[in-house]
Amino acid sequence: MKQKILSSVAALFSATALFAQLPVSHTADNKNVVLEEFTGIYCTFCPDGHKLAQAIKTANPDDVVLINVHVGGYADPNGSDPDFRTPFGTALANQSGLQGYPSGTVNRHVFAGGVTALNRGDWAGRSSTILGQASYANVALEASIDLSTRELIVDVEVYYTGTGSASNKLNVALLQNGIEGPQTGMSANPSQILPNGKYEHNHMLRHLLTGQWGETITTTTSGTLIQRQYIYTIPADLNSVAYELGNLEIVAFLAEGNQEIVTGAEGPISYIVPPGYTIVDLAAATSMQNPSNYCDNAVTPQVTITNADTATVSSYVASYTLNGGTPVTETVTTPLAGGATETVTFPNITLPAGENKIVYSVSLESGSSYIELVSGNNTVASQVMYIVPQNAFATNHQEGFESLSVGQTTFANALLDNPEDEGVFVANNTVAQGISQNLGGFGNSSKSLLWNYYGITPGKAISLVFHKMDFSAGTDYSVSFNHAYAQYQSENDKLQVLVSTDCGTTWTSVFSKQGTGLSTAPAVTSNFFPTVTQWESNLVDLSNYDGETEVMVAFKGTSRYGNNLYVDDIKILDGVSASVKEENNTMSGLNAYPNPSNTVVNVDFKLNNKEEVAVSIINTVGQTVVVNNLGAVSGLQTTQMDVSGLDAGMYIIKVKTTSGEQTKRISVIK
Repeated sequence: MKQKILSSVAALFSATALFAQLPVSHTADNKNVVLEEFTGIYCTFCPDGHKLAQAIKTANPDDVVLINVHVGGYADPNGSDPDFRTPFGTALANQSGLQGYPSGTVNRHVFAGGVTALNRGDWAGRSSTILGQASYANVALEASIDLSTRELIVDVEVYYTGTGSASNKLNVALLQNGIEGPQTGMSANPSQILPNGKYEHNHMLRHLLTGQWGETITTTTSGTLIQRQYIYTIPADLNSVAYELGNLEIVAFLAEGNQEIVTGAEGPISYIVPPGYTIVDLAAATSMQNPSNYCDNAVTPQVTITNADTATVSSYVASYTLNGGTPVTETVTTPLAGGATETVTFPNITLPAGENKIVYSVSLESGSSYIELVSGNNTVASQVMYIVPQNAFATNHQEGFESLSVGQTTFANALLDNPEDEGVFVANNTVAQGISQNLGGFGNSSKSLLWNYYGITPGKAISLVFHKMDFSAGTDYSVSFNHAYAQYQSENDKLQVLVSTDCGTTWTSVFSKQGTGLSTAPAVTSNFFPTVTQWESNLVDLSNYDGETEVMVAFKGTSRYGNNLYVDDIKILDGVSASVKEENNTMSGLNAYPNPSNTVVNVDFKLNNKEEVAVSIINTVGQTVVVNNLGAVSGLQTTQMDVSGLDAGMYIIKVKTTSGEQTKRISVIK
């Protein structure tokens, strides 16, 4: 059998601990655990499940098999996401009776409730129960992969120490570790977050060599030895996700029919190396100094190469690409000993304005006598580097998102600092079925910018950053905008407006609201889509930045896994421009006096038409501190605003009518 095959090859390499190799034990033993975890890249709590499952295996290394099955809506790829699903996952999930993710089955046993699916908090306790039960069979296996043909040969033995079920089925699964990809909620499992910010997926189901439910075993009496061999030629990829031959796992388990798993085991994999070739493992890591701010566009590409194996590599090729462009390569002929590292530095480059990423790689020279089992660590990407134009683009700016496409994340005069491409995008009522109202501010337009906090990793902040503006020619600058937000339950999702005069090296918060303070509507345990009355206007004084030649304004949303936030009608204007924009309103003659004041401020204005009117005072962080609702009025109006209880400082008087709003700056003294 396999021993004869292996004795004829020139070189072998073992990839895993040899705890389940043949021959199988004939001594009665307890059951091993087979934990099938149903997971997905958009499942926020799945990384916590991965961590809990790994802890069970770490505590019982020879007695626990982990199988991660990517299936269901949370596993559906979006855009350029990798597809980790298999043809087998749906049937496995359906028979478990799962109601949410992550769910897991421990030996597909029904512990309670008539279903096998368990919440992650139950996995450890149920695993202990299984490990304490006697098994009527033992399973062992070992495998080899011919590196020339990619042929996988798996030998499995089952020995019955007692009498088994008449419906026993033998299952053999091919798994893979070290698969890089996205993952929502990865902060719950930091040990699997890679240096480039991606997530390392382990124990991922890739193929079932014995089919969906395994091969039927007909003789299950005590003392029976079952021997099986399975041969499978491993393809280059599944759903365009590469099979890394050095990261594979092979496991086998015995089940009663399609359900109850009796026991299982993991086996070692040996590699048949062609004569004259040497197995090596080169790995790339980025060591480049990243830009210090949004204007720092000069970088020196640099990659560190590690020889992660024992054999010396005489030469290799290091390269990089900027934004998917033409590769820049360098052949390194200095030998790299096993365990050694070498840093390759390329000539300086200037990053263009916009979103930038450098992808580094290391490869063996064409025609070399080396073989790499793992190539996934041959490439590494820099962090996303956002660069703004060097010169200010305007003195005043407005963004209403109407000219942009639904789903768009790029802007002519701004950038979206969102390196993990999480849920912030331009939205209208086509983003969900059954939404008829406009999703622009107060329903006056169709589009707005949406922060889908429910789909953003908790704690992660994503910012809309406007390019540099010149405030030197105007006075009384301000930023106004409309927003709509509802909590999911009681989460403290946050919105800030920040200002920087040093290209993003430092920021000053000029507006901050979160949780109930940010809410414009009651909490709702479904996606929030605002009606026309569920919006709020905000005006933030930026006059402290009058005279500055390079001002950047950012809208920063921080997720606490709550609900949707919408922002629209952003206007960054000086006082003169703001007044011009308001001329179309039916209101005129706005005046506020005395100014400054320490008691009351009189507000006068004229309305040509009868309109609903609210007069409010807003502090410098955007909070409404005094409000007078005048109802439906027309003609000349005067109202008094009590400022005696306010702290000394600058404030904004805002008169809001049905057709628009106007503002005046006032000073409160003590």
